[in-house]
Amino acid sequence: MITIVGGELLCSLGRGQQRIDALKEGRVEPSTVHIEAFPDQPKFPYYLIDKTHRKARVSHIEEYLDTVTGVLQRRFFSDSALPERTGLFLGSSSIDYSLTRPLEQVIDGLAPGKLARERVGGGYYADRLMQRLGLSGPSLTYNTACTSSINAFLDAASMLECRVIDYALVIGLELSLPVICEGFALMQLLSPDTIRPFARDRNGMILGEAVSAVLLSRDEVHRSPWQYLGGQTCCEIYSVAGADPGGQGIAGVIKECLADAELTPEQIDAVKAHGTGGDLMDLAEMRGMRLAFAEIPPYFSLKPFIGHTLGGCGLAELIVFMECVDNGFLPATPDALPLDLECPAPPLATNMALDHGRFMLNYFGFGGNNTSCIVEKKSL
Repeated sequence: MITIVGGELLCSLGRGQQRIDALKEGRVEPSTVHIEAFPDQPKFPYYLIDKTHRKARVSHIEEYLDTVTGVLQRRFFSDSALPERTGLFLGSSSIDYSLTRPLEQVIDGLAPGKLARERVGGGYYADRLMQRLGLSGPSLTYNTACTSSINAFLDAASMLECRVIDYALVIGLELSLPVICEGFALMQLLSPDTIRPFARDRNGMILGEAVSAVLLSRDEVHRSPWQYLGGQTCCEIYSVAGADPGGQGIAGVIKECLADAELTPEQIDAVKAHGTGGDLMDLAEMRGMRLAFAEIPPYFSLKPFIGHTLGGCGLAELIVFMECVDNGFLPATPDALPLDLECPAPPLATNMALDHGRFMLNYFGFGGNNTSCIVEKKSL
């Protein structure tokens, strides 16, 4: 059995009890960023880790990664080194931070800037972490749009099941990049004010930052009340932009995930929905759930609290979700009413008391990258 030993996260909600209080109280406090590709540089809400807009730097990002990995190392190994048979799996939808500004300058017709000699993509950060933590591998990076870090999580679990490694350190990385903000703005996918998952008047997503780390193992190596039961990922070929709006692809992944975990739909206690607040994506997700579940379990979205953290959302939302259950509740989804007419029932309107159970976590992204996984917290 694969155990989720623990996780640590940096996001806009702060840390520790700050996060729990905000989730319990339904507080959401995005910052704003300018979209520089537009002549008037309009502002859009954005969930920043530091509450200030700043360019990504190698040293700055490494400090974030050292923080989240250092917390796990101290919490579970008392400052000693991570075990030798530990693999590293890093998921991010940002390919190379050093290239974004020069590329924008060329595309926007401005004077080209100098390309940084230091490559700072996912592979760079994975290699640096391996060196600093003294790990021998394997080391793998993932870029599958919004499912990047959850797919890293699924592969890590597979290697643990095959006993290739004894521990897996899974990293999710997503930071503000002008080219990403501009792209979403140009596609008219950004909300100017609020994320309203599954609401009739939803008007787009709000992006966010997250740096996260999760430590996995096997039950006989490291016990934990949290366990990974199964998962499934699939890349649809319906559209380069997203899932089949009819929901068939999403329903297929959900059903295959249940089969992998050897569970029936009725055995799922709640669903963490992807819930971006995007018009077509929310409809595809709801239609998929209606095809997969005779009666949709209680469900909720975490993006109103931390934004859509793109490739980092897999781990970031897993950690936030686990923290909520560890504190005895599932959070209500703000601003979901009035509900879209296609939704048979609204997401949680009030916090739901719950401290254990089996849960499905759904992630659906650009390119039709769909992933579902099921985790369980045992009753203590």
